[in-house]
Amino acid sequence: MNRIFAGTLTVFLSLYCSYSAVRGDVVIAPTEDVMTSAFFQGADQVRGFVGDARPTFRVSSDNAFNAGPETIFLQFDASDFGSFSGPVSSAILTMESVDGGFNANASPGNPFLVSAHGVALNPLTSIADNTSGGTIAARDFFNQHILAADSEAITSVDGFGTIEFNVTSLVNDWISGGNSNYFIALTGTNDPQTGNGGNGYLHGFLNNSDTASNQGFTSLRVSAVPEPSSTFALIGLGVLLVSRRRR
Repeated sequence: MNRIFAGTLTVFLSLYCSYSAVRGDVVIAPTEDVMTSAFFQGADQVRGFVGDARPTFRVSSDNAFNAGPETIFLQFDASDFGSFSGPVSSAILTMESVDGGFNANASPGNPFLVSAHGVALNPLTSIADNTSGGTIAARDFFNQHILAADSEAITSVDGFGTIEFNVTSLVNDWISGGNSNYFIALTGTNDPQTGNGGNGYLHGFLNNSDTASNQGFTSLRVSAVPEPSSTFALIGLGVLLVSRRRR
């Protein structure tokens, strides 16, 4: 009996691994992550590249401290999504929430809504910066070229640790060709608090690529639905193998 149980368990574990492979879960890291801020002026408005010594990024409410928004931009490689032939069932962005360094972090008593958006232009080549030669002010890019966030891509942040954003709709726009800009913008634009009167937020997230110790905190897990025929074939195989072992 124990041998039958052990054999059955082995079969199901094997099937589970096969199902995971068919299901197509892929973990994708950003190729670049940077931030912009109303406090960054002139020809250096995109910061956080490797070597910039900026291990922590910030996201803020639209008019934090009456100055303006702070935004994180994550870039992904289009080739990482080439294996998906149709819409995916799930795409979850994971980031690490940390102290933003200005004593204005979200907290359990004062949560902050952070939203994940697609963009209409490449921010790295468009925003005024001495690295790319862009000409658009970061504030103008924020107002004109960040797309509306899907309702599922808005997450309430109330402290530090791992934070997830459901960016399935955004990723499916990439896969379908609806948006050729493989960027995610993290903003506080959907938070109802404007920051007037000193009530703004400057909440921190780790820079994924600034130092070796930070690498890997930011990732995108994409899950594709298997073809029905593949799923039924695996189930049928499992039933057949278990039946044979019982005999």
